Amino acid sequence: MRVYTITLDVITPVHIGSGNTITKKDYRVSGRNVEIYDSLKLYSLLGRGYEGFLMGNETLTDYIQKYNVRANSAIKYSIFCGNSRIRKSDEIHEFIKDPYGCPYIPGSSIKGAIRTAMLSFAISQNKRGDFSPYRRDFISKGANDVEETAFGKPINSVFKHIKISDSDPLSTDDLILCKKIDVFKDGNSNNKLNLCRESIKPGTKVKFKLTIDEPFEEKHKEMANPEYIMSAIRNFSIQYKNTYLSKFGSYNNKKYGDDIIYLGGGTGFLTKTINTSLYGNDALSKVSDFLSDKFKKHNHKQDVQLGISPRAMKCTQANNEIVEMGICKIGIELDETI
Repeated sequence: MRVYTITLDVITPVHIGSGNTITKKDYRVSGRNVEIYDSLKLYSLLGRGYEGFLMGNETLTDYIQKYNVRANSAIKYSIFCGNSRIRKSDEIHEFIKDPYGCPYIPGSSIKGAIRTAMLSFAISQNKRGDFSPYRRDFISKGANDVEETAFGKPINSVFKHIKISDSDPLSTDDLILCKKIDVFKDGNSNNKLNLCRESIKPGTKVKFKLTIDEPFEEKHKEMANPEYIMSAIRNFSIQYKNTYLSKFGSYNNKKYGDDIIYLGGGTGFLTKTINTSLYGNDALSKVSDFLSDKFKKHNHKQDVQLGISPRAMKCTQANNEIVEMGICKIGIELDETI
């Protein structure tokens, strides 16, 4: 068994959702910050007045201003939103937190990103046609059979030997608020969406423990090592840039390097799937058909004509710049302390 440290340098905002939504009744916009309130503490301060507020349509921002409410003791934490144009009625998707209220990244999130990269790499490297039978209906049926071909059956999968811990806890000071922005091929964007996300801010370092057991099968020994994992990550990153991002006129291909992963929510369909590796030149039409069937109102059939599917790059605004969501530089080093 060997233990390594995975270090993520957050380059663009990362959102790992808790499944909870912070509504207009739970926060106040205060200048360039948003204050998140504890509802139980608000109730203890305001009593029946708080019940009436919950029944009405007012935002907490308006209620506090209208009645000059002094409720600083009920603030759980404050998040910087800068010039993201957060509206006082927007919904905020909460970042996952531990029982102490500290944000963290689950090990399953980074393991999922690594699994996708390794599966894509295994398909790209395979010359025997092992994955050819899946090219007809994989996109609608899922990846289970493909993963078994690449990694073995679940009882002895290579990922049985690869374990990643949850990250070290972070602070709410490491969070910022980001609005969802869709950027299109011609450079135009749609920043009127009312979806906001608590996200880890750029510049944050996040650490995990990676434990690799010694696999019994020879082909698993090749995969279950940091060198193979990093090669897979680079391959996936380069492929994504060349086949998708390069079609956007606003994209700078060399900006972030190749040792990057896309982590969390809002990063886009192709960062989570292996369609480009599996389908090759047919990927555009396959993805377009799938999205057209799944989102019938969005007219994804026209994506083939545009030469790109999905047709919107998933972005946000950070440090006065429109950037993709979820980009992290990744490094893996042997833990010398163990």
